[in-house]
Amino acid sequence: MNRFIKRLPVFAAAGALSLTAAWALIPQPTAEACMHPPREFKYPIKAGAQRGLILFSDGHEELVIRPSYKVEGEGLKVKNDAVEGFTTLAWIVPVPNLPDTYKEADAKLFTELGKFTEPKEPVWRGDPRNAEDPTDDAHDEKEGAEFLEEVKVGDYTIQPVKAKGEIGAVELNGWLKDNGFGEVDAKVMKHYIENSYYWLAVKLHRDEGLPQNGEVKPLQIGFDTDKPVYPMKINQGRGSFDLELWVISADEIDTEKTKAQGLLTVKQKDPAMYQANRKTEYARLPKVVKDLADSDAKLKKLKEGDLYCYRFFGAGMDDKVDLAKLESDLGFPTKSSELMKKEMK
Repeated sequence: MNRFIKRLPVFAAAGALSLTAAWALIPQPTAEACMHPPREFKYPIKAGAQRGLILFSDGHEELVIRPSYKVEGEGLKVKNDAVEGFTTLAWIVPVPNLPDTYKEADAKLFTELGKFTEPKEPVWRGDPRNAEDPTDDAHDEKEGAEFLEEVKVGDYTIQPVKAKGEIGAVELNGWLKDNGFGEVDAKVMKHYIENSYYWLAVKLHRDEGLPQNGEVKPLQIGFDTDKPVYPMKINQGRGSFDLELWVISADEIDTEKTKAQGLLTVKQKDPAMYQANRKTEYARLPKVVKDLADSDAKLKKLKEGDLYCYRFFGAGMDDKVDLAKLESDLGFPTKSSELMKKEMK
């Protein structure tokens, strides 16, 4: 089957993203969501904080994101926790390469991760692994938008798109507008196109209706990348929101570098606390996390030796943290890579 679908005619507008969820340790100011309901749905969608997980090994990432929202408005009709007329949400996830896996992740994932990495007061006995580490494919270059084979996973429908050049940006913008994905800022669009990202146009749909205070199943996406990445610049100009993010890797992350991006570890948030299981091993991860990793053979090296499990908090993203100043999406430099750079100088 040809994976590429016909090019669409040139249009004039744009599309957008927001992936949102609620979490416990940061206050949750609401912001207008970049998640788009059906055009005829008249009630506003409010966004809380984002939750995400990155599992990274040997040039491959499994990214899990969990949308969360709240529908508000006088006269809203709710029956059996489903909002009348509210059957669809649409948003965009930009990724550096075309994914090879799409799945619905376990609904318990972030609850279990929260327990596994809970903040604690220092204890100078027991397993030292529970303590805070003190060191703390080539493509055709022709411009345009290529619409790849649509993917259906549970309640999600995902349309991957590769846009190249100014023509691709215009074609993609027009399609996004016509298909209910809102508007992407021109500078943000330019950033992702110049970095050859793929666009995942995601729609969540349930005929019986979506819940008013919605936490739906997390969406898992697997793709190749030379370093772990979390899509963030797509939220630029969308209003303040909070982020809770876990990163699991065999490499120790330079947390001073991530701090400069607006991400704080437990200890950076509160020096009197430490994060449980920051240094760990595969066998000790929560079962729901191991099940996720076991489903992808490209993550098999995570089973070898020590692992680092980081829990990051980002408060006031695109407010206290100006996303316009980020040169790229959130990245996670390792201490070994920084040491190599110094040695090469």
